[in-house]
Amino acid sequence: MVRPHPDDETIATGGMLLHYREQGVRTGLVTCTGGEEGEIHDPDLDPVADKPRLGEIRERELREACAILGVAEFRMLGFRDSGMADTPGNHHPEAFCRADPVEATARLVRIIRAWRPLVMVTEPEGGLYGHPDHIACHRVSVDAFHVAADPRAHLETGAPWQIPKLYVVAQVDDGRWEALRPEFVAAGIDTAFLDRRRERPPAAGPETATVALDVRPYIEDQRRALLAHRTQIPPTSIWRNLPTELRRRAFATAYFRRLHPPVASGEREADLLQGLAGTEA
Repeated sequence: MVRPHPDDETIATGGMLLHYREQGVRTGLVTCTGGEEGEIHDPDLDPVADKPRLGEIRERELREACAILGVAEFRMLGFRDSGMADTPGNHHPEAFCRADPVEATARLVRIIRAWRPLVMVTEPEGGLYGHPDHIACHRVSVDAFHVAADPRAHLETGAPWQIPKLYVVAQVDDGRWEALRPEFVAAGIDTAFLDRRRERPPAAGPETATVALDVRPYIEDQRRALLAHRTQIPPTSIWRNLPTELRRRAFATAYFRRLHPPVASGEREADLLQGLAGTEA
């Protein structure tokens, strides 16, 4: 799996990683940036004095989260967080959004050829919310997926490897959160975030996902992994404040869309590993 920042591995895909841990599947994570542009919500840290070492702090948090999620292999791709669009972080010379595409792809190809995975999961086209690093993560991941199989490309990175299946996280609105709004209100949760969601372009429905994975059994471990990212989770976070049973229903399903092999109209899979003989994702 390839994700842009520390904590991205948990937010949208933590339940998936835990699901495969329970199935005895060996998983790996590549995190593209150190998350240096993130905020600091950890009450034990100073938001100003500790900002220069935020990348180091977030890598420690990420390693703790990976241990909870059962991630067997972990690598940092080595780029700097670019920050949100149109912010000063975009112009840092080491920002991921400014990285040389060939160099960024080669770094990921080296990892793919070393790990030889059967499934790759990454960001969707355009990123999940328009962040420059999410956009770059998708582009570099797709490029590396294809280049890793090319015996003529980057010979110094190892023997070619064709990953059988490529998925992206699917942005899906299954109506669940809107249906749960009265229960959110009853639990004292500020539901203004649901109103903001209405202001965005409408998300696709669940029928656009190739895989809908039931991750309800893993929600509490996913929450523990997310809370390991102490700098990033504010006291108001829905992950902190939703009652357990409501949290299980709110985050019950992880959706994925297959890019390779191309999906036939109406095709659905029960599992990311469907049709594969191996057990490494």
